[in-house]
Amino acid sequence: MIEGERVQLRAMTINDADDVVRWRNDPFVIDHLFDDKPPTRADHVQWFQKMIVRSDRHEFIIIERATQRSIGTIGLSDIDRTNRRAEYGILIGASDARGKGYAHEASELILAYAFNELKLHRVFLHVFTDNLAAIKLYKQLGFQIEGILRGHVCKRGVFRDVIAMAILDHEGQA
Repeated sequence: MIEGERVQLRAMTINDADDVVRWRNDPFVIDHLFDDKPPTRADHVQWFQKMIVRSDRHEFIIIERATQRSIGTIGLSDIDRTNRRAEYGILIGASDARGKGYAHEASELILAYAFNELKLHRVFLHVFTDNLAAIKLYKQLGFQIEGILRGHVCKRGVFRDVIAMAILDHEGQA
């Protein structure tokens, strides 16, 4: 368990499947994910069973401390120990928890974990160019724009641009 002031991060378990599937089927969330196909519970269980045995992925559930309810997911994937880098991802699934600073605090916690515990040098992410709230958050955390991947994702038949961002261990708050 990673403890923050208003949120906690705990390792994702198979018992989180219903929450994760519900969140990933929310139209707001779907609009911001690269994958167009909302997962079924069976899809998630199959993904989880493959993910849990991998050492290059650390997935957490974000817990709102005041209520002890699950509000989203955050994690590091494609952890490369040789080059000391990983990809960051976050999803605030509970609609009433969005815009309250939980994503910022959870992100600070995962970055501290990445740099201090895992001893990573670089954490990177990809985000749609029109996801302005996410881009604002990432900049506040210290992520820097490294470039635009033009027409990188085809979603609902439309090619969309993606921003590549990263933060190094000596940058930002972590």
